[in-house]
Amino acid sequence: MSKKKKISNPFSTGGGGAHFEAHVQASFVALMLTGGNAPCLPCWPIVEIKLQSKIDGLDTDDLVVVVENVNSKEQRKLLGQVKHSIAITHGSPLFGEVMQAAWNDFKNPKVFTKNKDVIALITGPLSATDAHNVQWLLGFTSGWNVTFGM
Repeated sequence: MSKKKKISNPFSTGGGGAHFEAHVQASFVALMLTGGNAPCLPCWPIVEIKLQSKIDGLDTDDLVVVVENVNSKEQRKLLGQVKHSIAITHGSPLFGEVMQAAWNDFKNPKVFTKNKDVIALITGPLSATDAHNVQWLLGFTSGWNVTFGM
């Protein structure tokens, strides 16, 4: 008996994830151009946005947003990984990859300053299970500087 091929939805096979990522990136560009603020960072002007920054040595590489204090010139970064959908479960290889990338960057002082920079997983709507798992994860990390929501 032959295995039947799983049918993929048009979103997955037609570049929907890349389309979602481009929309998120464009939203941050719009924030920069209109004087908006980046979530999870101080309310300083956005001075730089980098896309696909693996070449710069980051593993959380879909989006880097840099804000700068106009007086002191101090900068802070948001490192963003963008996924239209992701299962936030123990058995999800994609979630494991995203968490490993975030951990790699968190432990690398060349790309991440602890207690100043932030790492974000930016997704589409979460299922009830995933929302529950995120709440558990945030409860587990209560001693860390973690922000939920956008």
